[in-house]
Amino acid sequence: MKLGRHAAALVEAWRRVDATRLALLPGLTGLLTGVAAIGFVELLNLVQFFAIGSTHHPLDVLPGLAWYHVVLAPAIGGLIVGPLLRILAPEAAGHGVPEVIEAVTVGGGQIRRRVALVKSVASALTIGSGGSLGREGPIVQIGAAVGSAVGQILRLPAEQLRTLAACGAAAGIAAVFNAPIAGAFFALEVITGNFAMPAFGPVILASVLGTVVSRAYFGDHPAFIVQPYELESLWEIGTYAALGILCGIVGAVFIGAIGRMEQWAASTPIPRIWRPAAGGLLLGFLILVVPDLYGVGYGTMDAALSGTTPWHWLALLLPLKILATSLTLASGGSGGVFIPALYIGAVTGGLVGSGVHALLPSVTAGAGAYALVGMAGVLSAATHSPITAMILLFEMSGDYQIILPVMIVVTLSTAVGRSLAEDSLYTAALRRRGILVDRREDQIMRRHRVGEAMRPAPQALSSDAPMADLVRHFLERGDAAAYVEDEAGRYVGVVSMHRILDREVRDLGDLVRARDVAETNALRVSPGDTLAACMDRFVLSERDELPVVDADGRLAGVISRRDVLGVYNSELLRHEFLAARTADGETDRAGGIRLGDGVTIARVPAPTSLLGRSLRDADLRATHGLTVVAVQCVGESQDRLPDPERPLAAGDILLVAGTPEHLTEFSRRA
Repeated sequence: MKLGRHAAALVEAWRRVDATRLALLPGLTGLLTGVAAIGFVELLNLVQFFAIGSTHHPLDVLPGLAWYHVVLAPAIGGLIVGPLLRILAPEAAGHGVPEVIEAVTVGGGQIRRRVALVKSVASALTIGSGGSLGREGPIVQIGAAVGSAVGQILRLPAEQLRTLAACGAAAGIAAVFNAPIAGAFFALEVITGNFAMPAFGPVILASVLGTVVSRAYFGDHPAFIVQPYELESLWEIGTYAALGILCGIVGAVFIGAIGRMEQWAASTPIPRIWRPAAGGLLLGFLILVVPDLYGVGYGTMDAALSGTTPWHWLALLLPLKILATSLTLASGGSGGVFIPALYIGAVTGGLVGSGVHALLPSVTAGAGAYALVGMAGVLSAATHSPITAMILLFEMSGDYQIILPVMIVVTLSTAVGRSLAEDSLYTAALRRRGILVDRREDQIMRRHRVGEAMRPAPQALSSDAPMADLVRHFLERGDAAAYVEDEAGRYVGVVSMHRILDREVRDLGDLVRARDVAETNALRVSPGDTLAACMDRFVLSERDELPVVDADGRLAGVISRRDVLGVYNSELLRHEFLAARTADGETDRAGGIRLGDGVTIARVPAPTSLLGRSLRDADLRATHGLTVVAVQCVGESQDRLPDPERPLAAGDILLVAGTPEHLTEFSRRA
């Protein structure tokens, strides 16, 4: 018991450490993710051994197996994966990367701890038994879950949770591809969507340490074996430009194919829990005809990069790999699409290279050079991440001689891909769930919970309360609704003023009890619902206020449209302040930053006169014409959404918005 108190005290002390001294956490996240990556790869090898009897390249083993063995292996893997995901962690299905983007951008960095384990097992079963997906997506989600778990154990604020989740994602990519720079840029470009300096250092550190652990176990060598290539002549610029355009088209087709296959799978009568098995069975027949579709496909990519694959086989692999990956993913398999995009790019580039080298052998490089550049082209078009694609190619191949062709192809493929497909592979998956990560308002509304914005619950009436008590409640309080609870204190429903004014109800008099006129099926929300979900309920409701009911069925509070919009407006103002401060916004005489239209926002210490009082009690909008956008509580380094009920303490810093005159007057009181 004493040890438990000491541990709790240690955790509490760690929470108070300033963010500038948290360099150990990204490093710890990187190390743990590197270890997790090793464990996942070994687990995948173990599953493949049980599936086909060898850990070597499947192309070396599959020809010696019975046809039914090849067909049934992916189906048996799916038969285990379906129930596993359905029971333990449904969010571990699919790519992995969209789930991390959602958690970082709109989920406050919160990822359930069990996800890392479930994702490892499910992805190893899917890929090891033949699923045509990549292992980078699982590692990204596993790494992000590790980072999030570290932050949750130490009860860190949301901003630091997001950073640690991004650190885990970076370390995952770095460990899989032996590419620390690309891992860091992947996290910044794809996961967080920005290169802000506060996250840059931690992400780089985690990526480096993840690579260190991976290299210590697997060795220091490039992910792919490539021949040294360079630009043979200036005439090749035109052929590489054509390859870039084609890669953009192929990337857009890949995105669309996955979306259409997921729609088709959802429309089938097969229960979701058995779809991975059904998809695995269909995939097994494809693998029987084309063994190159089994698993990750490193052997096929190495062959394309060496220029030894015949053009007609490349032409066959291009559509079939898109089909196999889409089928595995849409049926509910667990794995990434990053490596399949590289695979498709290698096949596309190899096909183009075979053609142009046959026509112009003296002025063009071999098919392998085009396969190498095509990998970056399709990857950038499909994921909308040109910087990551270029850096990853350099680090994977160890060849910087081909930089000019890579830049040409990646630039054109990204432009073409974005013009044909608005969303990337990752954001398209999120859009199908109704999550628009590129819209600030959507991020704000999904990032905050009802529990942050709700107000205390008013005095509820007993379900046995007579009509006289109902009338007295409305006369004394002036509310438009009254909430009703039973003898055990559980929420029953809501009574509107219009209901008791109904003539039939009034004529019954004291025969009516509160439970008789309460709307028991009226819309409600819970403290854990997002504000986006709350606004959806408001759209369906005629009321301006909704009850907040907790998991025990008790009335925890109420929330109005004004409460939700208040959070939204405060967050917008806070973002404007941060953007203006970063861009050297104009400082006024009150020491704040002008945002335009006469609005200034500034940090002000909590005045002595307000200490011990809540923001709701102080009502700065009415008394000083100011709006509190955020509060930096004493002992913390991050701003947080203001809690209207929390008493202000000495050392609290208020981020307030208002006119310069009001800010100057308020600052004098501080």
